[in-house]
Amino acid sequence: MIKGVGVDMVEIERVRRLIESDSGFAARVFTPREIAYCEGKFSRAQHYAARFTAKEAFFKALGTGFRGGMSWQDVEVENDKLGKPQLRLAAAALRRFRRRRLKRALLSLSHTRGMAVALVVIE
Repeated sequence: MIKGVGVDMVEIERVRRLIESDSGFAARVFTPREIAYCEGKFSRAQHYAARFTAKEAFFKALGTGFRGGMSWQDVEVENDKLGKPQLRLAAAALRRFRRRRLKRALLSLSHTRGMAVALVVIE
């Protein structure tokens, strides 16, 4: 049963500017594994933007925003062995997810040259 749906989109250029102008932005928003992944890509801003939207979409699907001590670092986007993006939850986000007896969060990412979008469905 679907318990929540969230979608978010962002201009890739906006994320690129944030990463370049705010030296602490990436460390505040992304986990070390996400940073390593994105920094290894030719179009790193595109990958950062997709992960940013995934986190936003997750919090929208959960229906809480950043309440209850949750942070950007509590939600990580990783890729399975076939490259499919998936969410890894930690800390307050994982506790909230378990407390509400939610089963899983499904993630889809997409982008164009200028925009990144994410959809999260929580069961």
